[in-house]
Amino acid sequence: MFTQNKNKLNIYLIYTYVFLSTFILFYSCDTLFYLERGISSSGYMLFVTITFLVQIILEIPSGIIADKFSRKKILLLSNSLFIISTLIFIFSKSYYLFVLATIIKGIDNALVTGIANSMLYDLTKNKNEFNKVLFKKNFFYNISYMIAMILGGYIGEKYGLVVNYYLSLIPFIINFFIIILIDDIKNSQNTSKYFKKDILINAFHEIKNNKIIINSIFTNSIVFSIIKLVEESHPEYSSNIGISVFGIGLYTSLILVMCIIGSYLGSKINKKYYKFIIYANSIFVGLCIFLIGLLNSKIGILFLLLIYIFSESYENIMLSTVHNSISSKSRITIESIFSMSLSFFGLILGSLMSIFLNFIEVHQLYIFLGAIIITYGIINFVVNYKKD
Repeated sequence: MFTQNKNKLNIYLIYTYVFLSTFILFYSCDTLFYLERGISSSGYMLFVTITFLVQIILEIPSGIIADKFSRKKILLLSNSLFIISTLIFIFSKSYYLFVLATIIKGIDNALVTGIANSMLYDLTKNKNEFNKVLFKKNFFYNISYMIAMILGGYIGEKYGLVVNYYLSLIPFIINFFIIILIDDIKNSQNTSKYFKKDILINAFHEIKNNKIIINSIFTNSIVFSIIKLVEESHPEYSSNIGISVFGIGLYTSLILVMCIIGSYLGSKINKKYYKFIIYANSIFVGLCIFLIGLLNSKIGILFLLLIYIFSESYENIMLSTVHNSISSKSRITIESIFSMSLSFFGLILGSLMSIFLNFIEVHQLYIFLGAIIITYGIINFVVNYKKD
């Protein structure tokens, strides 16, 4: 009984960590902040490619370290790096300082990949309930993000964009105390006895023997790297069609409501439909992005919201499928491989988009990106759905 209560306490501490680490007010206006500081559309899109490049280099090494050593210490290091990068953003006047802050933030992203999920999985007694645990984690993530977007939009419009950066430091300072309270949860398998290369070899072996995981890596990489590019650029799209900073924060908060709904639907869908969703979901996401660009109006925001019902239900189902198919020996490393692959595709697409934005408008970019996902989704569904 004591162990069960301790597990519940640790789970809710992790939920609290997720809430605080997502309460980032400046995400509602970071693109506008870059433009205010004199950085062009292609310039801030390059930040995305830099982040992806850093994650390509560091995802697997950081995943192996987290699988082998202390996940708690890595969370503390990640928290520190976020604060450092935010302070650099606040005081940056030079493009190269923005690049430095972006690199540090990329290191932070690489370090934290998969840690909360892996800790929650090891704390979940009934592994069949893990998709529900994921939904609760995502609920706290999205509620935090939603509140932050509303407040960030209001504060940015009323008091200035840089104020959001200062205020975003507060939850991360509090998070140091939350992380310290979390037990340094051990993997359900004792990975300390393994060499680092054994953890990586095991990760590749488990991926190689599961076709759906292999397919999910590619689908996840293409779809979510493009969604990331849309997330970085939609404030400019909205500004171009006459939506205010507060309006951007407001509809961004609605995105998080869609995320909660999507994640909830994913946790409730019968397992017999998992394969269909894994193979067909990208077609619907691509269609939404295509229509955002084609409409180039406030109606396009409705399709921006719809993206997240499809993507979040897919992510819940995909992660549940992956974690129920792998061992704890390489759990974080496998999520890091997912993230590294996503970063690789994001690096290529982000670099191309950074160039294209010198010649085309943001809405035209969305038409192109949507067409890429639709084409991939149709081919993937036709080739693999019946085969598997």
